[in-house]
Amino acid sequence: MPYLTLRESHGIYQKFWGRVASPELFESLNAILDAPSFDSVHYVIKDYLDVELFDVGVKTLLEGMALAMRSKRINRHIVVAIVTTNPEIIDTGNAALSYRLDTYPREVFSRLDEARTWIAHVSQTQGA
Repeated sequence: MPYLTLRESHGIYQKFWGRVASPELFESLNAILDAPSFDSVHYVIKDYLDVELFDVGVKTLLEGMALAMRSKRINRHIVVAIVTTNPEIIDTGNAALSYRLDTYPREVFSRLDEARTWIAHVSQTQGA
């Protein structure tokens, strides 16, 4: 599999590498929803820094956003940090976001430490 899912104390970290394709990306979303105590997760970090080929279309991202909309019924308090410098991943994500579906707040970062700093700040301001 081209990714690893780790449960952290208040969130979930997913690391992707190599070639990421639509089936695996959608599977990674289900791994988050199937995580123990999903209702207590405060953040999700999706680290794409080691991805060599991103073979995922907007359709898959929209399906993932629809899944996230349903998961908000269980847990409304998640923020998502995307870590990448790959313009293709950023552009595909922005294209999906242009549909303005009600999904979790998300930001894109070029470094993992920046993502973790943002999550800490958001958690502090939300009182988590």
